[in-house]
Amino acid sequence: MPDTESKLKSEAWAWLGPVQTVHLATWDGTSPRVRPVSLIFDDGRFWLCTGSADAKVRQLEQDPGFEFSLMLEKGDFSGTLRCSGRARIAADPEEKSRMSARIPFFGQYWESPEDPSYCLVELHVKDVEFMRPGEMTSTRFKV
Repeated sequence: MPDTESKLKSEAWAWLGPVQTVHLATWDGTSPRVRPVSLIFDDGRFWLCTGSADAKVRQLEQDPGFEFSLMLEKGDFSGTLRCSGRARIAADPEEKSRMSARIPFFGQYWESPEDPSYCLVELHVKDVEFMRPGEMTSTRFKV
């Protein structure tokens, strides 16, 4: 990644906390579907957890393309962070266990990482559009 893109990535990722609500778009075969989800940002990687029977899981299995957006706010100004790429349904028990410990609300929905209704999804971000709060144009970069 060229130095300018590396600096942009660092600046954009600095807006992310361990968990935040984003709007995730998937494709159901006919139409885009957008919904709020909790995005987990852990060690530079993007994750979400959901019920294994949820429509978004079926949609990502059929078409792993996604986009999510996050509103950025600073004072009276707003901006956006939009990321797109390919999703992967995580099946590795160690990975699911490690991430379940990092999800603050995990116990509200699942009893353990082995719960068959728990689905962990990794979002491999490839393209980013970043608009700083108060600016009128966005910058695009590849990850």
